[in-house]
Amino acid sequence: MRRGCISLGEIQCDECHRQIPHSERYLVLEEGDVEGEERKIANYCVECALEKGYAGYKEEKDERILTFFP
Repeated sequence: MRRGCISLGEIQCDECHRQIPHSERYLVLEEGDVEGEERKIANYCVECALEKGYAGYKEEKDERILTFFP
């Protein structure tokens, strides 16, 4: 499950390990929610989410909007 969140300043990106500053957007990715599997939660800053293909830009009403959802 994907969740787009806003940092409160205590979040670290699991890919690049940088601190995500207050009020910056980031992605929480949950995997393994099936019975018998351990649930894995990963936090990604915008740059890492774009690099991994979990985020993208779309055109809407003549604006370019960042989205974490397909």
